[in-house]
Amino acid sequence: MNILVIFTGGTIGCKAKRGFLSTDGSTRYALLSGFDAEKAGVEFSVSKPYSVLSENLSANELNMLQQELKENLGKGYDGIIITHGTDSLLYTAAALEYAFDGCDVPVVLVSSDYPLDDERTNGHKNFEAAVAFIKSGAGKGIYVSYKNDDEEKVNIHTATHILSHSECSANLYSITGKPFAIYENGELTCDSTSYVSGGNALGAVQYSDCSDVLVIESHPGDSFRYNLEGVKAVVLRPYHSATLNTTCERFRAFCQRAKEADIPVFLVNSKEGLTYESTSLFSELGIKALPYGTYVSAYMKIWAAVSLGENVADFCKKRIAKEFI
Repeated sequence: MNILVIFTGGTIGCKAKRGFLSTDGSTRYALLSGFDAEKAGVEFSVSKPYSVLSENLSANELNMLQQELKENLGKGYDGIIITHGTDSLLYTAAALEYAFDGCDVPVVLVSSDYPLDDERTNGHKNFEAAVAFIKSGAGKGIYVSYKNDDEEKVNIHTATHILSHSECSANLYSITGKPFAIYENGELTCDSTSYVSGGNALGAVQYSDCSDVLVIESHPGDSFRYNLEGVKAVVLRPYHSATLNTTCERFRAFCQRAKEADIPVFLVNSKEGLTYESTSLFSELGIKALPYGTYVSAYMKIWAAVSLGENVADFCKKRIAKEFI
């Protein structure tokens, strides 16, 4: 079995230098040498399109990685592993699923909470689980392999189903409440061994340098004096119960400004069913509640729409890949 490993930097590719963590090309050898490929019956090929700390991720890296993946998906590899930093991991994972959902082999993003030479690292376990998942043939498309610091198991998440990191935590959880697969004690178990594509994959998207998406996270006392010049869409991140302060006159005035400028205002994380009275004003204020899914996948979908020159409101109604729950 031949697996391509694409190295892109991040903590999994870092070493401590002069009191800071910096990307280091030698760490790829540490990752591969720490895995018994012969025992696992795999051979690794290596690619390194770029190396950055993941907080420095930009459209340039997204576009390079998509091109790298596009060029290698048809080369006969049994699977592809992409090493990536944790900070922007979810954004890259969502972008890749939108582009390549339905591809013929599993593509697994692997990261690490600490450098590989730190005894606390989960990088080696995440890599081991990614290899096991590829060997199992349990799924195709884009996934993320990640072990939380309070668990022994490694979770294999569907790329567009992962919730944003909790405050001050590197742990990852799926919006569905359970991952696609679990790797524990050398065994892999899947929620479903049948692969179902969400359909309508976009292919590689040439992301624009700026998303032109204004993201507003709910908090008391917001002035809502946001500049809408050049903004193509607004994403509202509500409180945990998917509510907003719709009684706030400043917020209502902001929504009116967006409506007059023909800027769509989207709400994420909203579920159907019984909800709070404040949500009854969403329609009046022109707030478009997106189908239940994650904030990150919504943000990347809107950025893709802007980059492709699509009508954002119409584009967001379309199901792409496995984004909606």
